[in-house]
Amino acid sequence: MNLDKDLVLINGTDKTDQVSFCNFNNGNWHIRFKRSNKVYKYNENKVVWYRDPKRLETASKIIYNNNQPINGINDILVFEAHVRLIFNSGFKKTYSRESLTIDEDSLSNQNAIICFDYLKKLSQQIDSEEEQGRKLLSKQYDSLTPVSSQSVLSAYLERKPLKSESKKESVIFPFGFNASQKSATINAMNEQLSIIEGPPGTGKTQTILNIIANAIMNDKTVAVVSNNNSATSNVLEKLQKYGIDFLAAYLGNKNNKEKFFSEQSGAYPNMDHWVLEDTQVQSIRRKLEESEQELNQMLEFKNKQASLKQSLSSIKTEYKYFKDYISNTELELLQIKSYYKLSSDKVLQLLIEYERSIQDGKITWRQKLFYLMKYGIYNFELYKYSSEKLISNLQRLYYELKVKELETEISRLGKKLKNYDFDSVMKQYSADSMKLLKAKLAATFGKKKKRVLFDEKALWNNFGDFSKEYPIILSTTHSLRNNAPQNYLFDFVLVDEASQVDLVTGALALSSAKKAVIVGDMKQLPNVITSEIKKITTRIFEDFNVDEGYHYAKHSLLSSVGAVFKDAPRTLLKEHYRCHPKIIGFCNQKFYNNELVVLTEEEEEDQPLVIYQTAKGNHARDKINERQIDVILKEVLPQQKIELSSTGVISPYRLQADTIQDTHGHSELEVDTVHKFQGREKETIILTTVSNKVKANDFVDDAKLINVAISRAEEKLIVVVADGGDRWHGTNIGDLIRYIRYNNFQVIESKIHSVFDLLYSSYSDKLLNIMKKSKKVSKYTSENLMNVVIEEVLSDEKFMSLDFVLHQPLRMLIQDSEGLTKSERKYAMNPLTHTDFVIFNKMDKMPLLVVEVDGHAFHSENSEQLKRDQMKDQILQKYGIPVIRMKTTGSEEKEKLHNKLVEILR
Repeated sequence: MNLDKDLVLINGTDKTDQVSFCNFNNGNWHIRFKRSNKVYKYNENKVVWYRDPKRLETASKIIYNNNQPINGINDILVFEAHVRLIFNSGFKKTYSRESLTIDEDSLSNQNAIICFDYLKKLSQQIDSEEEQGRKLLSKQYDSLTPVSSQSVLSAYLERKPLKSESKKESVIFPFGFNASQKSATINAMNEQLSIIEGPPGTGKTQTILNIIANAIMNDKTVAVVSNNNSATSNVLEKLQKYGIDFLAAYLGNKNNKEKFFSEQSGAYPNMDHWVLEDTQVQSIRRKLEESEQELNQMLEFKNKQASLKQSLSSIKTEYKYFKDYISNTELELLQIKSYYKLSSDKVLQLLIEYERSIQDGKITWRQKLFYLMKYGIYNFELYKYSSEKLISNLQRLYYELKVKELETEISRLGKKLKNYDFDSVMKQYSADSMKLLKAKLAATFGKKKKRVLFDEKALWNNFGDFSKEYPIILSTTHSLRNNAPQNYLFDFVLVDEASQVDLVTGALALSSAKKAVIVGDMKQLPNVITSEIKKITTRIFEDFNVDEGYHYAKHSLLSSVGAVFKDAPRTLLKEHYRCHPKIIGFCNQKFYNNELVVLTEEEEEDQPLVIYQTAKGNHARDKINERQIDVILKEVLPQQKIELSSTGVISPYRLQADTIQDTHGHSELEVDTVHKFQGREKETIILTTVSNKVKANDFVDDAKLINVAISRAEEKLIVVVADGGDRWHGTNIGDLIRYIRYNNFQVIESKIHSVFDLLYSSYSDKLLNIMKKSKKVSKYTSENLMNVVIEEVLSDEKFMSLDFVLHQPLRMLIQDSEGLTKSERKYAMNPLTHTDFVIFNKMDKMPLLVVEVDGHAFHSENSEQLKRDQMKDQILQKYGIPVIRMKTTGSEEKEKLHNKLVEILR
């Protein structure tokens, strides 16, 4: 028999190389074997003879047998339902076709080839002698071909649509869950690639553990990788806590591998008490299904309650400023009596309608009857008071009712959660999920007496058995491919801290993944790229002309995957558990668009934010600030009565950190750079900003650096800053100082009030709705148009700290009217004199720019209006509030406004 052309199966076994003669005659097979002259007869159904196979080109194929790659293949012969593999060594073996997966090499696609060659070229350029991990890169790319079409790397190179499971996997949560974590886990189990954005303190590790647990429940393999060992160590520690770390092999670099293989115990943990009968398993599953729906609702209540607490804290802060404002007006408190139970919403509606009514003069009896019918206002003597008093009282009533409404709803939700016993139900749900996981492990491993001891060669020669014993592999990103056979695909690869993983290293991890979960935070520090590497890699990028999403100098793995797969399922972990609400509140407003739900608690007497401002002077020299060091050591540490072991001092610069450590000399106090503190936290963080003067785009003012620095603090953040920091407009540090001062009620003496944001943002929403319905086209259409323009301009990332309100009265901006003339004072104090739009800084609510809309016909034909406009401009000028007048008939409003804001923030 010719082994290249024939396949003879006798009783299902390949005997081709033993057969010298084969013939079918009279319903029987006649076969003679080599080294024998005897002819044997076989029934027709005992023998199958295949001839003239289809030969497959080996270079473009990857063969898997039971998910394990078969390497070293020289030839592939397909005999219908069977495949003969001929190896480089000359050894031959036949498999049933159904037991093999014959995979195509993605590098037969031209786009994939270009992109792969680009990554390979990058790997050659970014290797460095100093970094052991980096030296592996180009070597690994040399051996990476072929690239499995099942791998996530294949989709990444070709920009193919991502696959999604048609049959959705059921999930359990042995490590607990919240609404975001549940969504992230479900996506991870069912999507070829999913992205988990995990801001600080939102439970990324908990989510990773739940994904691992569900993979194990489904007999899948998981690799958890990161650019550093601390992230994977954290996962291992959590597995140890629950007694299931025996599933994990902590590999990666040479030292880790040697340690792992030398420390194998050869024994399993005692799993007798993990065993469950099938009836018990089914009972627990039913119990979980029954409780899950109600738990989901309670999680919604918990999140809603937390959001309401945030709103309550904000409204109380603003109300305190409002009370300060009305204390200067000697306001007489009026009783606003109603037959109805007025809500804050109704009071705001009443305020708007009352202001519109008095524009035409005194309130008429008809209007009084209208307010009686609509709002139940029956004490008509109210209308005898000045409009200033009534308006201020309506504003005061709005705040009082809003506070009560929030407190009532928070209490109502709290009672629901308490009656449901949320914490214990969640604890039980997690415990029952863990029982199912451990029962699965007991069924898999519990009956085995002795555990196989592997040596390092098993990673290449016997990985099938090794991965059954250790289905969880922990490794650094660049070492993963060295911890498994060539072309092996893990069912799941989880890349943690993916914002710090570069494209080239990250692509190696994707080459080993059937499904990938990319975990990180775009708002935290990325991988560090030197200016020299930026130049080199940008040149390579331009030479290869690949898509912008693959630009090495501009993207981490996290941002690149998001750019390449724009439709990839993406979950933001919203629930925050680490920092005091006031601390994370800055990050939430400044960087996360207020999307975080803060689940930590605050008390009114808390003082989580502290500023130490150094005396005037140029104290910073060469990335070190001696004056700030003195303040930390001689003022902050003694005055704040800080527990050193729970305190961290962080600096943007290594030299400042080292000098503090050397000067202080106390080993309990941890001092480091912000970069080194990423991924860690302390009860108290002292941030030394170093620079004497900060400008936008300075290294020390980098948004990601500031975000990481602040979010390291659990209970107290102390910022040591140079004098005048509150005047650093357009900077993150300047915004931080303004935020702290506003929330500590330490606003520097000023002639102007902060904007009453919460009152007038709600007011603006209602007024805009009225404007849209109004028939007074000439007056309101232009303001509606300008509202859209301002929204579009402020959507620019550089204006993230800014917001605006509509029609805030001029008198509520002016704190001291002494500098005004009699006519100016009369005009400014009139409650109907309002600004069209006030753009303000969200961090301290201080006005930055007033935008006045000069409707074409309304203003140009009204000389009285022009006089009032000029007076308003003069008043604003006296108080240092810039004003810009816009004609909505013009075509460049957007550009004008943008340029004006840039000028103010410069």
